[in-house]
Amino acid sequence: MLKKICALLAMTVLLSGCVKMETDLTIYKNGSAVVKDRFMVNKQLIAMSKQDPFKDIMNKKQQNADTKVLPYETEEMKGFEATTHMKNLETAKWNSTAESKSVKTKNPDGKFVSVKRSFVKTVYTIDAEIDASKDTDNNPGSQRQMDSLKNSGADINNIFQVNYIVRTPVKADSNNATTADDTNFVYKWQMKFGEINPIKLQFTVYNTGNIIGAIVILLIIIAAVMTKKNSKKE
Repeated sequence: MLKKICALLAMTVLLSGCVKMETDLTIYKNGSAVVKDRFMVNKQLIAMSKQDPFKDIMNKKQQNADTKVLPYETEEMKGFEATTHMKNLETAKWNSTAESKSVKTKNPDGKFVSVKRSFVKTVYTIDAEIDASKDTDNNPGSQRQMDSLKNSGADINNIFQVNYIVRTPVKADSNNATTADDTNFVYKWQMKFGEINPIKLQFTVYNTGNIIGAIVILLIIIAAVMTKKNSKKE
């Protein structure tokens, strides 16, 4: 797909945001998650090329039974959105296969999102790198076209926009997002071509049910002890 997109971009460097790619991950308090991959190309470019640059990758995405692929369109862009629902992010296949040639996780368990549970809290950690310094698919044609765009003086980061978005159920404890909305718990990273882009995020969900249950049990024990002491005095 990258080769087709590069060929399209080589036709013009005048359009801002010619191609947009987004990975939008939403994590819920109960441990479930939804990831949406959006791929969009400027409608003018599609009209000029008279071809569908997304056909191959759409077919590949549709092979995953857990993923639903639908057309996605805005006023200026056209493409598709692939949505994958995960009942349990911790054990979901996506969380183990999210690492690709361009995405490397630093979490010890090898997961893109590491989940550590305790009686009181659950800590979610993302510590990864996205390598946009080269064509990680090792496609000589794609790499030459990307180099040609760079050498033309075009702002490739303005033409080719790639974003990673994570939506959390609570405010993040720490993050290195390009933009962070701590009110709505939305964290967005804008990838930069020619660089290795780190993605770091951690948030904590407290297990209120366990905490309340422990307090109730403690109160019952205290009440029982007090009742026993009062009975002895009588």
